[in-house]
Amino acid sequence: MSESANPKLTPAPPLPLTPSPHPLLALCIRLPGNEINDLVAAECAALTGGRPDADGVAFCDTLERIPQAAYVRTGVRRLVYAPSFEELLDVLREARLDLPDFRIFSLELSARFPLPSHEAIVAAADQILTRPNLTQPRHRCLLVAQAGNFWLGEILAESTQSHARHARKPYHVSSSLDARIARALVNLVAPPARSLIDPCCGTGSILLEAHALGLETYGADYNPKLMSKARRNLEHFGYPPRVDRADARVWSRTADALVTDLPYGHRLESVDAILPDILAHAIQLAPVAIYVAGDNLAPQLAAAGYTDIEVLRIVKHNSFIRYVHRAKSGSADQRESE
Repeated sequence: MSESANPKLTPAPPLPLTPSPHPLLALCIRLPGNEINDLVAAECAALTGGRPDADGVAFCDTLERIPQAAYVRTGVRRLVYAPSFEELLDVLREARLDLPDFRIFSLELSARFPLPSHEAIVAAADQILTRPNLTQPRHRCLLVAQAGNFWLGEILAESTQSHARHARKPYHVSSSLDARIARALVNLVAPPARSLIDPCCGTGSILLEAHALGLETYGADYNPKLMSKARRNLEHFGYPPRVDRADARVWSRTADALVTDLPYGHRLESVDAILPDILAHAIQLAPVAIYVAGDNLAPQLAAAGYTDIEVLRIVKHNSFIRYVHRAKSGSADQRESE
């Protein structure tokens, strides 16, 4: 979770100062540089219905899909809150929470507790009716310090980080997509997508994440070596190796969503030349598409007929920027109107 604001994000609404029903909150992980980037915010919104503030905290509609998340770390039901820690202890005392066998963990975001974290935990625990259980807790709680907001919530969901095992795939190249990014990209479309295609699959990073989430998944790559590596990677993790050697300009497989990392680097010049043909064909294959590229392709996507084009930036090491494009075709608009 981040301690620095990203002006492009829509902040979550401020915590109210009057009693309210227990809201659901999601907490996103911290990235290098303490930044909540566009992809983190988009994944959180797709999975929970809420966009994170500068601390990485989002008010949510649901926590159900957090286990599949790449960047959303924890889902919490907030129980009590106050503008200062001292007032929080008073509110806790008055709330008379009944949490048998609880344990409290602490998290400092844009504020600090006025005493060491372990002492803050003890002070909060002393205000709860029931006894704690540090070894086998039935209720796990999170004590959070934010600027002007101190609160206690019960942890209801956590990411399993299941994508991490795919980072150890046996076959890869220097341009292989990071497993965490690949998982987040798939999470932008699934659900509602139940099937996914990747016409430029490389070594299969996106295919691995789609398979892990139970989607019907197919891939293709024009390079026979990459196609072979993708198949072997899928087989290594026990997934069906449904990968074709095919040109993205003519491959005919269709699905609910298309997610692909377009080739770049030494192949960039040749890809630029055929990109209009790739996009013009791909728009016929799926109503929703995610394209990752080294440049902003919004004009090319619009020329191909895509609508509702959203561009997200991923700033990686050494200020290297990748652009994630989420776009819909006319068939997606028609489905929504129906």
